[in-house]
Amino acid sequence: MRAGLIYIVVLNLILTVGFGQENPPTNVPPAQNNQSTLLPKDFSSFKERLFFGGNVGAWFGSTTYLNISPLVGYRVTKKFSVGVGGTYNYFSQTYMNQKYTSTIYGSNVFARYLVLENVFAQVGWDRLSVSDYTSPIPNSRVWIHNLLVGGGVRQPFSDKGSFIAAVFYNINQTPLSPYPNPIIQVGFNIGI
Repeated sequence: MRAGLIYIVVLNLILTVGFGQENPPTNVPPAQNNQSTLLPKDFSSFKERLFFGGNVGAWFGSTTYLNISPLVGYRVTKKFSVGVGGTYNYFSQTYMNQKYTSTIYGSNVFARYLVLENVFAQVGWDRLSVSDYTSPIPNSRVWIHNLLVGGGVRQPFSDKGSFIAAVFYNINQTPLSPYPNPIIQVGFNIGI
């Protein structure tokens, strides 16, 4: 509950800062004022504000790992965007003729602000279902909440696509958190 409250406070601060960066509309003669003054010039439709992306990773052998983490985002302004995503991780390892497997799945939300043209700050919240190895009940699962704060860089590869590399710190780290600090993510974003 405390992590959710912290997330809401941090997200509200980012939203306030993000919207506070908007320039006031200039006085446009009435004949040219046929578009909404809330839309930046770069976005003429809802569709142009959307972007998709995420992370995909895998390796196979005596240890098998699969990660699928899609996301969909919305550009509120040219510098500020928000989004949601999902996460699925599968891990399997054979050790001394015993096979161990685990899965992690859940969802996330994020807010991203471009500090410089290709450098961004980001805050996000993950809600993940993980194996509860501390429980006396076999195969127990528990939902954990991660509050991720960090940033990264993007490298455009087209007009609407870019690679993303980021580093985050989970300020709500617990023994059951699946990722140790710092968390390094590499992925992509593609606009439509």
